[in-house]
Amino acid sequence: MTRRLFVLAAAALACQAASAQSSVTLYGLISTGIVYANNQVGADHHGHSTWQFASGPMQTPRWGVRGTEDLGGGLNAIFTLENGYSLANGTLSQGGREFGRQAFVGLSSNRYGTVTIGRQYDEAVTLCGFESACQFAAYGAHIGDSDNVFDTFRINNAVQYKSINYHGLQIEGLYGFSNKAGGFSDNNAYSAGAQYANGPLTLGAAYVQVNNPNDSNNTNGAVVNDYGFSSPFITNPATGSSVSKHRMFGAGGAYSLGTARVSLLYTNVMFEYLDTSRLSLQNAELSLTDYVRPNLLLGAAYIFTTGAYHPQDNNPKWHQVNAGADYFLSKNTDLFLVGIFQKAAGDAKFAQIYSLSPSATTTQVSAVIGMRHKW
Repeated sequence: MTRRLFVLAAAALACQAASAQSSVTLYGLISTGIVYANNQVGADHHGHSTWQFASGPMQTPRWGVRGTEDLGGGLNAIFTLENGYSLANGTLSQGGREFGRQAFVGLSSNRYGTVTIGRQYDEAVTLCGFESACQFAAYGAHIGDSDNVFDTFRINNAVQYKSINYHGLQIEGLYGFSNKAGGFSDNNAYSAGAQYANGPLTLGAAYVQVNNPNDSNNTNGAVVNDYGFSSPFITNPATGSSVSKHRMFGAGGAYSLGTARVSLLYTNVMFEYLDTSRLSLQNAELSLTDYVRPNLLLGAAYIFTTGAYHPQDNNPKWHQVNAGADYFLSKNTDLFLVGIFQKAAGDAKFAQIYSLSPSATTTQVSAVIGMRHKW
């Protein structure tokens, strides 16, 4: 009897050890709300006020599975499968992909860093924490998300490396293959980034380049289907030519003082078009957030965007102001209210707040009220 009890106890301990070596986590997020916009062009080419149901104004809905297996010696096998969907009608997002947000597998070492392979974010995501749209402002991204800091598109066929944290510093890089025979650079992508955190100070920098995105001659490439959502820049309006090369460099920083946090973000973007024309854009953003109460976050931001088309000698500009309040009912559930104002200036003919259609005039105002729940 004693021997039998010993065997059962040993078996139970072995099962516990085996379960401790691997784990799988189910997680998700639901965000929904109502959006008001005062000026969107209709079929009659006039501006109209609209009220719309919004799926994902404060982070888009998703559910995912992530797992890890301890391989010993500080090495782990990891994977993530993350689905995006519309709460309005239940359809898949990201071009109808089953796991369009993320889908990768890899190895993680506590000595050498992490290598992952699959559909992933490029390194512009390292700047997201300095953008008010990621902090509190819902659709308040830079016009057209020209720098992809708001993660409008992901990279297919990607191999990514992330270093371990060296006293607050982490570096990373990614390459997305074109998968085209005889067309190595036809719809490929690469990026690099670094971030540093030390006490109240956080810094980040990133570079991204995408060649021939959405190329109809290579639908198996690095950037397909989800490129250019809500963007007035994916073609040159003067010539109708589409993008041949999209580059971005950005840097940002934030400093926290008590419950308040001030953030700065600058991005320099270049669109080169197939007809050799080009557009250069610079986005500069200053944002301030403050937890005025432990469960109430207030935020405000100003964004200035200036551009130059060549050889057209066309210089569009945009001013944007974001303001928001985020009230946390619990750790996982919050209510939010966001207001956005955008004004076109210079040679820009219209405003276009992210996710909305263009305005009929040079100004556009939007307000979003909604709820988010995480698990």
